[in-house]
Amino acid sequence: MALDHSFPPEDPQGTGRGAEWFAELVGSRKLTPKGKELAHYIASNPRQASFASAAEFATQLHVNPATVVRFAQALGFDGWPAFQLHFRHRYLSTLLPSDVMIDQAPHGGASPAEQALRRDIDNLEATLSTVDFGELQRVAQTIAGARRTLCIASGSYAAVASVLAQHASFMGYRVGVETRGGPHLVGALASLEPGDCVISVSFWRLVREVVVATQISHRRRLTTVALVDSVFSPLARAADHVLVVPTEGVSFFQSMTAALSLVHGLLAELHRIGGEQADRTIRDAQSLFDDLKILYSPTEG
Repeated sequence: MALDHSFPPEDPQGTGRGAEWFAELVGSRKLTPKGKELAHYIASNPRQASFASAAEFATQLHVNPATVVRFAQALGFDGWPAFQLHFRHRYLSTLLPSDVMIDQAPHGGASPAEQALRRDIDNLEATLSTVDFGELQRVAQTIAGARRTLCIASGSYAAVASVLAQHASFMGYRVGVETRGGPHLVGALASLEPGDCVISVSFWRLVREVVVATQISHRRRLTTVALVDSVFSPLARAADHVLVVPTEGVSFFQSMTAALSLVHGLLAELHRIGGEQADRTIRDAQSLFDDLKILYSPTEG
């Protein structure tokens, strides 16, 4: 069955109708008549806009590639690739997992495993060229200055939140994680006070509970941080600080490789900020591992 690659009438995340998010972006800018024409074509042909190069897109519309680049810049991006990165993730979020599996299916001679690894490399390179390192440092300072920090996530995204909480705790930061949702999430949020920090991790088809919890946290004057795959994400709108990473995979699921790499960078910043105190806490944790005999010893045979 052929896929319908236009935006569906309903957003599956319950965050608005169809391409309303793109209409809002376009409506907030003063575009030339040619820019408005490009915007209409993009809204009607999201898959092509998601994957075509500026030159390919320009050829389809019978315009100069520079016109396509200027359009992206008029929307606030450095160029077409930067716009396309965020637009593509938002487009993919309108597809069901089974549709993404078809849309992102590996092609060519390489094996699916090799193409998955290459896609992860592309994601890491895109992260390195687009991440806001100043924002990353501000997030690290926020965690370091907070009385408590709570990471919330669900499903496979919980892996990202768990790595952050686990290693930050080993450096002495009071960082917890809640991935069960429901009453467990209520209890975790209820214990936070203004000035504490909430870090929300959700990508692609957002987990509603995570989005709503972030919105509530913001209203309660908690500092909110969102780790997302697009600036168009409704989760980003609810956050004081936003970190964006690509999560495209080659199957029905999203890749967490770039997100985990960004978390490793955040942890490195926290280690730098913690200084000698963080080092002492790490050494104490190492002693506890030995005292509790948690790790396997080669002498055990």
